[in-house]
Amino acid sequence: MIEAAAYILIGGQSRRFGSPKWKARIGNETVLNRILDSCKEFETQQLVGKYRPSKYKVPFIQDRHKIQAPIIGLHTALQQSKHDWNLIISCDLPLMTNSIMDRLWRKRETGSDVIIPVVNDMLQTTCAFYHRNIIDLCTAGIQNNMLSLNDLVRASTYIEVDFSDQTDAFLNMNTKEDLVSIKKKLL
Repeated sequence: MIEAAAYILIGGQSRRFGSPKWKARIGNETVLNRILDSCKEFETQQLVGKYRPSKYKVPFIQDRHKIQAPIIGLHTALQQSKHDWNLIISCDLPLMTNSIMDRLWRKRETGSDVIIPVVNDMLQTTCAFYHRNIIDLCTAGIQNNMLSLNDLVRASTYIEVDFSDQTDAFLNMNTKEDLVSIKKKLL
């Protein structure tokens, strides 16, 4: 059991994708179901977004900010969380696995604020553990219209975990073409 909360961000507008990404199907399941399965070892799982998805009994937290940015979902999650550590994962990472979550979790250290995967020198900010201590930094970023999670992470004390050997798991699904590529990886 991972003694943390998993917050799945479903609130993006999906302009390039054309429909809510979490509803996209890969085989017999939705992207959201795949991500929920990758987070099954967490004490709690919650969805964060602008609108509650129907048919899901997973607890939902509504984003109250008008701004569309992952930092808003992080802020919303940290405001509600009762856990010190909180995984933030975007619904555009349908190939994520619970073994990646476990590997990240095992890297936590006292004094760190973020445990973040790195793939080919790129921070994977929408699949990282954030400590509740980072809420003030997050709030300040939003108030100052500094909405980059990369900037937030770099302003914190963070631990990088290299996943360059597992690049497929971090394939970001932004378009229908990305979804087709992801489906091909599973064949």
